[in-house]
Amino acid sequence: MTDRNKNGTFPKGKSGNARGRTAGSGVTGKLRKAILDKSPELLQMVVDKALNEGDTTAAMALLNKVMPNLKAANEPIQFELDADKGLASTGEQIIQNIADGSVPLDSGAQLLSSLAALAKMQEVDDLAKRMAAMEKILETKK
Repeated sequence: MTDRNKNGTFPKGKSGNARGRTAGSGVTGKLRKAILDKSPELLQMVVDKALNEGDTTAAMALLNKVMPNLKAANEPIQFELDADKGLASTGEQIIQNIADGSVPLDSGAQLLSSLAALAKMQEVDDLAKRMAAMEKILETKK
């Protein structure tokens, strides 16, 4: 029995070789193995170029492997916020804190975006509760 279609091709996602190609048998696998086999010598070459010849590209390659570039991170900020006054009031407080400089603009924008997402979640939650209540009323009228 064959896995081929009527036209002689294999179905999409099926192969004629169930076990597949052996790992590392392709060009990329062979190249990786060759580099791995010579990695101590290659590393020493890059170190020598960086230290002895002053090659800044080699030095940067080494440094980037040891100490990757730092990613931007926002510092934590603290400010007064009365969340009991509702979402609109909370948004106004955040905007006021941005305006007076106690909250950086990027952090304030993230806070406002989070507040908008919270408002959407509350809106969906409220609608679900209202729909459940309406369904209950409709069931009792039947």
